[in-house]
Amino acid sequence: MNKKMIGVIGLSGAILLGSVYSISANTSGYELYKSALKQTHQAKSATLEISFNLKDNDNTLFSMDSLYKTDTEQKVSSISTEMANEEETSSMNMFKQDGAWYVTKEGTEVIYKMDAKNPHSDASMELQDDLENLIDVLTKNLQQQITVDESKNGQTIELDLTGKEIPLSANALSSLMIKHSVMLQDRQDQDSSDFHLQPTIPALDHDITVKKINVIADVNNQNIVEKQTVKAVVTGKDKQGKAHELILNMNLAVKDYNKTSVSPVEISAEKVEKLDVSHGHGQ
Repeated sequence: MNKKMIGVIGLSGAILLGSVYSISANTSGYELYKSALKQTHQAKSATLEISFNLKDNDNTLFSMDSLYKTDTEQKVSSISTEMANEEETSSMNMFKQDGAWYVTKEGTEVIYKMDAKNPHSDASMELQDDLENLIDVLTKNLQQQITVDESKNGQTIELDLTGKEIPLSANALSSLMIKHSVMLQDRQDQDSSDFHLQPTIPALDHDITVKKINVIADVNNQNIVEKQTVKAVVTGKDKQGKAHELILNMNLAVKDYNKTSVSPVEISAEKVEKLDVSHGHGQ
């Protein structure tokens, strides 16, 4: 697994994180959601179903479906993922046990091993706090767009913005990130591994606009986030003047809260190859 796969996982996490803090303008909805996320993250075990889809002018550039099971008490986890771009498909499995992650890909016998410890966790938490404070300031004017609907099963929180409802600050930041994402993709092309699979994202150059942002989160009566959907639509033109409409969809479902069982797998030592995550290559 190289930087590209890590980038896909990181992008998914960033979108989820961003969708959480986009709701910060509404105190009641924001605090409800933050509380539910904390409660969900404190689960002893859980199963997460995640799907991700990226389209350009109705052509699918990339799709990903993942099933993530974790048991924090036993310190074991498993992730099965299927990915596809315009040219090929790929399946991989990850297992966390004995203080390490083990990664396998369909069609190969090598089992990649990497350390499960995160030496930057404290710094990441500090960055998350700073990001929350920054987004709080940027989204104050979204207060009226947040809705919280009560039902017998819990609450549904929704942020639905289109066109001029989207703050200029969000549009400017998104445009900058999209223009530089192609540069980042070009740098990552220099790294290669058995897990190489990515979309060919059009290089938007001008007239970049965030057309739509929609976030829906379902929180049950036990204060658990059961479902979350994110949709973003961005339009723009490349250097040749061709118009593009990028549509991103993500769905997250949490089930078997505190009831998920994860069984350790047998690892054949002679097939294990240590993975140097910092460089994206095995040692």
